[in-house]
Amino acid sequence: MPLRVSIDFGTSNTVIACWDEGQGSARVREIPGWSRPCNAEPRNTPVIPSLIHYGGEEARWIGQQVHDRGLLDSPSTVRWMKHYISTRSPVRVPLPGGSRSYREVGADFLQAILSSILPAQGCEEIEAVFPVPVESFEHYQDWIISLAGSAGIGRVRVVDEATAAAVASGFTLIPGEVFMLFDMGGGTLDVSVVRLEDKGDSPGRRCRVLGKAGDDIGGMRMDQWIFGEVWERCMSTCDERSRKALSRPLLSACERAKEALSLGEETEISACTGTHDRCELSIPYTRTEFERLMEEKGVFPRLNAVIQRALQGAYSRGFAEDDLAGVVMVGGCSQIPAIKKALEYRFGRQNVRHAHPLETVARGAAACAAEIDLDDHVQHDYALRFWNPRSAEHEYRILVRQGDPYPSIRPVARLLVRATYDGQSQLGVPIFEMGKARSNARSSQRELVSEPGGGVRLMDIPDDEQAGTHAFWMNENAPFFITANPPAARDESRFELSFSLDGNKRLLVTARDNRTGQVVVKDQPVVRLV
Repeated sequence: MPLRVSIDFGTSNTVIACWDEGQGSARVREIPGWSRPCNAEPRNTPVIPSLIHYGGEEARWIGQQVHDRGLLDSPSTVRWMKHYISTRSPVRVPLPGGSRSYREVGADFLQAILSSILPAQGCEEIEAVFPVPVESFEHYQDWIISLAGSAGIGRVRVVDEATAAAVASGFTLIPGEVFMLFDMGGGTLDVSVVRLEDKGDSPGRRCRVLGKAGDDIGGMRMDQWIFGEVWERCMSTCDERSRKALSRPLLSACERAKEALSLGEETEISACTGTHDRCELSIPYTRTEFERLMEEKGVFPRLNAVIQRALQGAYSRGFAEDDLAGVVMVGGCSQIPAIKKALEYRFGRQNVRHAHPLETVARGAAACAAEIDLDDHVQHDYALRFWNPRSAEHEYRILVRQGDPYPSIRPVARLLVRATYDGQSQLGVPIFEMGKARSNARSSQRELVSEPGGGVRLMDIPDDEQAGTHAFWMNENAPFFITANPPAARDESRFELSFSLDGNKRLLVTARDNRTGQVVVKDQPVVRLV
């Protein structure tokens, strides 16, 4: 029997779950020394803080080890890896032995976890599922799959976090219900509208996703907002040495304050360097101040915008907001009182449920590894890039639109491909993933980055650098060409292409040579979509 395991790599915490065939359910796994019980969870769910510390001579400390050894504020400790990987941050972290990218650091963290849990199982066949954010792009999924493969996992799958949460929540909901998953964790907000359906002869339940939306707002962003506010209030008059020494301890204190304000009305933001030249800072901070800060940053309009986009997808499939049986909240930030109140105000307190917020995604992903069936749809627009001689610039022709179901019953697009010069024998098919600019970019215009001297600071991201992330060339490293034999003449409409989607969310192309009338390519996979 294969070991079916899920690794929910989160911005703040990582949760591991294994599928128990005998019980027909998932159970959360603990790694002694690396895991800690989460007191915010009724079950004290074991979570691994998403932290890694680099010591001398290749020594590394993982998760709770970082806390236990007092290394959280060390410049050699890295946090928030998932966020920076998914946003393709170009920043390199200065560490002992040289700087590392966040992708390299994240790989070190996950490979350590995989090597720790997998050999201990005594199981030759391993199937792993990694939940990923709803709006994650191809590069993040490819990174996950490549990393798991290098760790010796034979079968690797990815499932979006909202769908995994829907599967886990489905164990306690009635088939046929339509409900909303509100997943607000350390890095992202993901909202999905789903329906649970019976699957006929299958013993499992079927989860059909009706609408999804997401935004890059979560606990990490809120920590940075509190950090920025305290920095401007208290640190602007300090000398450079004090600011640099206090920056990391202050960031940790802001995170603790955010968590404390989920339980109490006020707390203290206290930070000190612990060095010989001791620097200290201590100020009171209240829930009222935190909620005012969230209002200033536009949190609640952004929440409603994401909810509305997810509902819009359900509207297009014949479902209205009144059809919702309830709202299930998961993720650490779902415990913030103002966030819960916002959803209770919109949907009614009796319709909003909050159970086991930190383990839901991991348990659902483990269920996906056990082949709990899903009916999903594409999360982004995908286009073919072509050269327009009239405008003398590249343009895009949309092939697949966000929300299209897969597998497709019929071709999703048809088009003619022309040669650009006489004697052309190779006609390329460049596919691009089209991202959308956020409706509110205030939170994404500044990033917290590490400095070589050991501190952290908020850095403005240039507008042109942000704009350049809205279209990704998916098959740049594996280009797809159709051969023209004999070669084509300039402006000749040589091939008729039809595109479709298979059950693995791959874009397939069929090409007919208009000169010879022959089908030269039949249902050839070009790229895997998200």
